[in-house]
Amino acid sequence: CGTHASPLVVALRAGLLVAVGALLAAAAPAERTDTRVPSSDAHADTLRHTVQAGETLIAALPAPDYRAVNAPALSWLVDRSFMWRTLPQERGTLAIRFEHDRREPVVMLVEIVG
Repeated sequence: CGTHASPLVVALRAGLLVAVGALLAAAAPAERTDTRVPSSDAHADTLRHTVQAGETLIAALPAPDYRAVNAPALSWLVDRSFMWRTLPQERGTLAIRFEHDRREPVVMLVEIVG
């Protein structure tokens, strides 16, 4: 019964703190002035991904600094990577919209299969 944590426990705690910090940063409300669909001259790129239900999807966006307009729970953005931990009971296709001040919007279609 020692008072010191093993290196594995310390590493797991540090990883958990980093993940929680990323979740809190992603949970901050994004400033939105207009949530309407953009006009026809501003088309959205479409990214398509498939993930097994209960698995984690990690996908790259075309550039950094996008913000998710309708992100699902248990998801976050870091730089230009989008990460989403799906739940085992989730199925179907979800459209996630990402916007940027100076770039074209992006729609990610994620098919959850089981």
